[in-house]
Amino acid sequence: MKILKDFTKDTIAYGLGRGIKKFIGFFLLPFYTRALTPSDYGVLESLGSFILFVSAFFNLGLDTASWFYFFQPKEQEERGKILFTTFTFRLLTVFPCIILSFFSREISLYLFDSDSYTNVVFTSCMLIPVNMLTSEQEHIYRFYRKPWRYNLLTIIKTLGNLTLGILLVVNLKWGVYGAQIASLISGFIVIIFSFLFYTRKKYTYKFSFYWAKKLLKYGYPLAIAGLAVWIYSLSDRILLLKYQDALQVGYYSIGSTFSQPLGLLTMAVQMSAGVLFFEVYNKEEDSNKPESKKAIRDMVKLFTIVALFITSFLSIFAYEIVSVVTTKAYLPGITVIPILLFTMIITQIKETIGVGISISEKTFYFTIIVFISAFINVALNLLLIPAYSYFGSAIATLITSIVSLVYIYTISQKYFKVNYQVGKSLTTILIFFVLISLIPFMEINYSIRIHLIFKILLFAFLSAVPFLIGFVRYSLFKEVLVKLIPGKGK
Repeated sequence: MKILKDFTKDTIAYGLGRGIKKFIGFFLLPFYTRALTPSDYGVLESLGSFILFVSAFFNLGLDTASWFYFFQPKEQEERGKILFTTFTFRLLTVFPCIILSFFSREISLYLFDSDSYTNVVFTSCMLIPVNMLTSEQEHIYRFYRKPWRYNLLTIIKTLGNLTLGILLVVNLKWGVYGAQIASLISGFIVIIFSFLFYTRKKYTYKFSFYWAKKLLKYGYPLAIAGLAVWIYSLSDRILLLKYQDALQVGYYSIGSTFSQPLGLLTMAVQMSAGVLFFEVYNKEEDSNKPESKKAIRDMVKLFTIVALFITSFLSIFAYEIVSVVTTKAYLPGITVIPILLFTMIITQIKETIGVGISISEKTFYFTIIVFISAFINVALNLLLIPAYSYFGSAIATLITSIVSLVYIYTISQKYFKVNYQVGKSLTTILIFFVLISLIPFMEINYSIRIHLIFKILLFAFLSAVPFLIGFVRYSLFKEVLVKLIPGKGK
């Protein structure tokens, strides 16, 4: 099937680009973790949550709305109008962010009980429109399926951030403020480079009230939901900060950081799966959409198996990896690595199988679930953080993601029924979760060092589990490999 070939190629391309970005970022991590304390790291993560909260409000659901409508018109001129209308909305976010920056001192006092981070908060406010414009530029590469140009863009941004980060944080010792300044400048560089050398040619320089109305109508439920998404996925940092301290946020953040190799895969899947699916769905003439259903099922299965392999490696060898890259002060954070990794897997599966809701244009279902998820997540965090600190917060996030997955699956199946082999999927994921979560938990909480030989054997065993259970067959991998070999997949 051509879509499986395209999905795999695009995922590999995006994943490779994100991998290079993360590799460069990990190169910076040893410098940061020696120049910044776990508490400083917690401050940086808290500010990142603040930026995403405001961005969720100003985003207006345009990320989802733009890719939904982009493929409907066949004419490039109309597509250019959609892109320019979205670009205009992004530019307008500069003005409310300037107003928000006037309250930088008050925000610093609320978050950190100190006004010493006022300048850092001000810089964070300026980062919001820059990040949104960067995201808008990146979307264009995805729409036109230009993964390698997209990769070049991300590498330029990462190299800029790396160079400036070492200069400002390590050499000049500007701390958290230097890290935010580095992100701001590198973001500007990316926007200018992208616009001058590629994206400016894709715009039809006419603001379309027709498309603006459709974009906002489709996106506004998601804009409201975006606030709940922040509460669901990122409010745990703020609650940790308020009920514990920045040190606990730092531990949680380091666990999140070392979960990011899986984030490369999830991000690559997000960039490729939706675009490819809707491209096939809109072309398929059969009303039952058998090709589309097989495509989404195979994409979910392929993602899950690869994600489980990555999760196993990062969780089982977490102690060794974190010890080498950072200092011993950060080691307590490894206990949440398996939990956060499984949360990422469940979240990506949920995002992918929700196509039934998108097809039916019933986006209010997404709004409902994110509000339910937000409520559950806050309630669980308030219950678990006082007793279990950052570990409790990770558990709260995992439980919430499971609830939202069940909801999305149930609703989506009503509009687009796909056989995902739920029984085998759950059995496979459960075996992985139980076995690998114990390793870092025992090593940190009970000071039991697990021998490296045992870890290698456990990883080998888990690698065979999906095939033994029958969740995935070798033929699926063979099909992908054959399609990737030039001349074989025709």
